[in-house]
Amino acid sequence: MFYASPPVFDGPEDRNGRRNHDEAAFWLRLLEGGLSMPPPAGPFVILGQTSLDPMDGDGRPEALRALLDHPALQDPKPRGDHGRVDPGQAGDAALDTALYDGLGGLRVSVILPSADLVVRDAAVLWPPDSDPMAATLAAASRHSPIWVDLALP
Repeated sequence: MFYASPPVFDGPEDRNGRRNHDEAAFWLRLLEGGLSMPPPAGPFVILGQTSLDPMDGDGRPEALRALLDHPALQDPKPRGDHGRVDPGQAGDAALDTALYDGLGGLRVSVILPSADLVVRDAAVLWPPDSDPMAATLAAASRHSPIWVDLALP
C-alpha cells in the first residue's frame, strides 16, 4: 500500500512533483528486481492513493503510466458515474476517483492486482444523490471508494 505525495504545492524546483514520480517509480523498481529485496511473489496487490492522474492534472505521470501498464500487474480500471462533465478532460471520466473544484475529476486511487489473479469485477462507488450514502461519502472526502473483486487461487 502507498499514499503518494501530491505533485503540487511547491515552487519551480518541483520537489513534490519529483517525489510523487519517484513514489510510483519505487514500485517499478521493486517489480523489476532493482532493489535490495526480491520482487514480490504472486499473488499480490498494489493499492494506493497516487495523488496523480495518468492523463489529467499537474505532475509527472510517466512512472505512474508505466506502473499501470506493467506486465506483472493488471489494471482493472474501476469505473463509476459521478454524473459530472469536465470540459477539457483527457482521461475517461468513468475512471475518476476524486472530484476537485477547479481541477475537475481525476483518477488518483488505484488497485493493481498481480497478473496471476482473476479480476471478477471492479468499480468506483459514486452513489446517486438520492442514495443516503451519497451525503455521507461527500461529507467524508472528495475521494470515492474503489473496489476490486478478486478470485483467490
